[in-house]
Amino acid sequence: MELLHHLLHALEHPLVETLKMAPVLFLAYLFMEWLEHNGNSRLTGFLTKSQQFGPLFGSLLGLIPQCGFSGAIAGMYAAGTVTLGTLVAVILATSDEMLPMLLSANVGPLLILTLLGVKLVTGLVVGFLTDLYMKAKHRQQKEHIHEFCEQENCSCKDGVWLSALKHTLKILIIIYIVSVALHFLVELVPEDIIKSVLNFPIISQVAASLVGLIPSCAVSVTLTQLYIDGALGLSPLLCGLLTNGGVGLLVLYRVNRDRRANLCITLLIFISGLIFGSLAGFIKI
Repeated sequence: MELLHHLLHALEHPLVETLKMAPVLFLAYLFMEWLEHNGNSRLTGFLTKSQQFGPLFGSLLGLIPQCGFSGAIAGMYAAGTVTLGTLVAVILATSDEMLPMLLSANVGPLLILTLLGVKLVTGLVVGFLTDLYMKAKHRQQKEHIHEFCEQENCSCKDGVWLSALKHTLKILIIIYIVSVALHFLVELVPEDIIKSVLNFPIISQVAASLVGLIPSCAVSVTLTQLYIDGALGLSPLLCGLLTNGGVGLLVLYRVNRDRRANLCITLLIFISGLIFGSLAGFIKI
């Protein structure tokens, strides 16, 4: 009976989270489909010029408690409409369920502002440095929306709305299946084991950063709850929250064919989250 209870909970919660992402993902795909069908050189030029501010927009967008934004940006990165720095920034800044959980736990405003500030600064710094590196290496992100749509097997005959809907449904189904599996595993792992692993200095930062890479909204919930319960320190909390970009990495691996680039992006996020999260541990609140 207990196993059945865990299974039902694992089926229910991811469904709610997945449905919450649907509008954001649909709008992102709708925008890309519109560009594919109706884009012109003037709009393309505007998007290219505005890409230099991408990490700023990405970092601010990530602070909104909604893990669907990172997935939407991952799709736009694969289609070439945003830079790599923008993608990295939004993943590092994504706060997901952290903010509403801390507010409901009556945590002091100074702590909340510190957490959001660290995530914002990390997203900005790493995002802009990433774009500067890509520019120095002459690795500009090229727009290839047409190839992206072909890869996703969308027909121009479907029209903008139907094609965007098909894209969204494909991604949502994958997100739900993976989320159910991850939720089920989290339900089965005893909380005492998690707490014992996260109690050791240095190991706790590395472990939290690795856990954060799991593409699930449940990760931020688990880490934040452990912090509220006093089982997790500020530094490992930030390490895990920085590397956890909701479903961003999951969507990236689904839509971006360059697996080597995906692994490099994952490593960049892990190292950035570990470094900035560990440094933030010296902040006195």
